[in-house]
Amino acid sequence: MNTLIALVVLGVLALVSYKVRIVTKSGVVTAYMLGICIWLLASWTWFLLMLLFFFVTAQFTHYKYKIKRRHGAAQEKGGARDWSHVLANGGLPLVFVIISFLLTALSSPTIGYGASELGAVPLPLPISSNFFAAFLGALATVIAELPIMSIFFAAFLGALATATADTLATEIGLLNPSPPRLITKPWKVVPPGTSGGVSLAGELATILGTLLIGGFAALLAAPFWISLIGVNLMPKLIQFAPVTMILVTAVGGITGCTVDSLFGATIQGMWQCNVCQKQTEKRKHCGEPAKYLRGTRFFDNHMVNVISCLIGAVMAGALYFFLLTLGIA
Repeated sequence: MNTLIALVVLGVLALVSYKVRIVTKSGVVTAYMLGICIWLLASWTWFLLMLLFFFVTAQFTHYKYKIKRRHGAAQEKGGARDWSHVLANGGLPLVFVIISFLLTALSSPTIGYGASELGAVPLPLPISSNFFAAFLGALATVIAELPIMSIFFAAFLGALATATADTLATEIGLLNPSPPRLITKPWKVVPPGTSGGVSLAGELATILGTLLIGGFAALLAAPFWISLIGVNLMPKLIQFAPVTMILVTAVGGITGCTVDSLFGATIQGMWQCNVCQKQTEKRKHCGEPAKYLRGTRFFDNHMVNVISCLIGAVMAGALYFFLLTLGIA
């Protein structure tokens, strides 16, 4: 029944998203598969957080789109995201979902969907080598004693917050009244949309993005749902207070977004369009090959997004684990 509900709900959302041009054909297929995996391997509440990310970023991408297009920095294809955008921003959170599911299955008495009980007896491992079997058995025991889902949920939040903050910083920053300044050289004014450019509006949008993700996660994990409707919306999470979710999400998201700007100003590949003479992150612009300017040629915007989301996730997960060791998580 859970699988059927997921297939139907995501099917409707995918159709609507394509009709209103939030995603392209390749983007809707990728987002559909990504959503199914997150829903079934983790929870529908985890999927809601991913849905919030796609909905909010899509709205801000289309907001005052004509003005952004005049700056030459508007999202291509009318703001619709293709498979590469979906995977660059949602792929890493999915990785954390898959790893947490596999580790939970290893430390639980059953394998498969629903194997979410923490602290269970490790699985018997049919391995001939006694040393290897003992090592994996000890590893499974250690895993069983950790709040696996909570640790990887923190990383999930950090990656998602970074992607949200980065997108909002870009889309809102383009509307800043004054031109942005390069993050590595604050005295240098750069054109709107320049990688590594920061502005007051963009920085406020970064904070807004992290608070949206963290705040919604805290709302879903709030204990009042149990007394209100008799259901815990996130039963797999233990030792993870709602206020801690906001904190680790904010720290992870702001850190990841800052790293994204630093990479954009230094090692990301940049080109100059031979037609409109504007700097761009793409090798082709205005339908023509662009002239290489600086940075690493293969280090494009998608790669920057993935690495910055990874750093934001690691920061959020590490902060949560640190708070957990102090007994205040």
